[in-house]
Amino acid sequence: MTRSPTIPGLSEAQLRAMVTRHGARVLAKVAVNPDATAQLLEDLAQHRPPVQKAFREIARHPSATAVALLACLDDRQARPLAARHPALPLSAIVELLHDEDWQVVEAAAANPSLPLAAMRELIP
Repeated sequence: MTRSPTIPGLSEAQLRAMVTRHGARVLAKVAVNPDATAQLLEDLAQHRPPVQKAFREIARHPSATAVALLACLDDRQARPLAARHPALPLSAIVELLHDEDWQVVEAAAANPSLPLAAMRELIP
């Protein structure tokens, strides 16, 4: 699956103007932009109505915050991506180790923020 190309170098104001003008149709494209700020990603994650594809892009974004990532956990396809993100809160990572979806469990176990003690509990 290929992701849409983005236009780097856009300011937060320009990205927000795109959302204001075009609405939900551009949320995922704005979220994938490398210049999307942490606050913008949080706002996109709270957009109503929610845009599922945007959740996946937010969960992949290196600037995503805990607030944005927690919102992404509600989307089935974004859930494993968010589980792997190092900005996800520790309590959420540990909880996801017991998720019913093995892909989410695997992603949470691979999270670089998972503490050593929690890793030891995973080893039989």
